[in-house]
Amino acid sequence: MIQSADVGIGIEGKEGKQASLAADFSITQFSHITRLLFWHGRNSYNRSARLAQFVIHRGLIISIIQALFSALFYFSPLPIYAGWLAVGYATLYTMFPVFSLVLDEDVTADVALTYPELYREVLKGRTLSM
Repeated sequence: MIQSADVGIGIEGKEGKQASLAADFSITQFSHITRLLFWHGRNSYNRSARLAQFVIHRGLIISIIQALFSALFYFSPLPIYAGWLAVGYATLYTMFPVFSLVLDEDVTADVALTYPELYREVLKGRTLSM
């Protein structure tokens, strides 16, 4: 039994479903691990990396605009965005780009399963670097 792991994968078998019920992901056959790793795992990592970069850049844009506004008005403590406008910008105005990032696929499932070398890019962690 594995005592430490980042993600638990449970495989349903003759012994029952105890392992699959306690796992993060449950599969019925061992052969499904390739699709889980090379397709779903790669997409999950790429989407999370893009979403993290989007959130960082969105906060950076808001901060730079506020700093320029503050410098323009002699560093007086005036907010450029009212409270509800900032909440609206953070949620409603940036909702559609987030959905486009989350639903994006760079390659098809067949290509990802045919060329497992594409998974090496994920292992190097270059997607998260700016």
